[in-house]
Amino acid sequence: MDMVRITIFSLLCMTFVCGCAEEVTLPPSEPLCLAPADRTQIMEIAEDILVRMHFVIEKYDVDAGFIKTKPLSGAQYFEFWRKDNASTVNAVEANLHSLQRSVQLGIADNAQGLCLKCDVNVKRLSIPEEEFLRMSQMGGMFTSGRAFKMSLRLDEEKAEEMTWIDLGPDPSLERKILSLIEQKHYSMEGK
Repeated sequence: MDMVRITIFSLLCMTFVCGCAEEVTLPPSEPLCLAPADRTQIMEIAEDILVRMHFVIEKYDVDAGFIKTKPLSGAQYFEFWRKDNASTVNAVEANLHSLQRSVQLGIADNAQGLCLKCDVNVKRLSIPEEEFLRMSQMGGMFTSGRAFKMSLRLDEEKAEEMTWIDLGPDPSLERKILSLIEQKHYSMEGK
């Protein structure tokens, strides 16, 4: 009986967090300005932070002051070592949907020193609906499952309809990345 209560309570909490709560839109992150700072050192710090968060660097240009990552799928609840869900809302959303995030980091010289601008773009996978005629077909609509392996199965027409929907920026992850870069920069300056 206690397990039933715990399950019902958990579902109500998730409903509140995901469906009934008012959506809070954070303002875009502000650029981070560091003075004094060496561009090469800041680029190395930023690369290290992104790699530790499990992003794969796609483009790295010190002269242009630009880093771009490949899309990274959102961390699931059991991936406790992953750090790309910067807020509880992001963690819940990543567990309910197939998400991917990509990061672009720009570094520019300014009167205040080097300024870093971080842009995180989030996309959600949209799979076309599958028509079913009987309830008994519902279990195998999209997946063919065995005890150890699940796989997505779409016909050619449905696969062409599958797309990634742009959800826009993730200001909380942008702030987290910039904060980690700032912390590491000042810890290295103190040495």
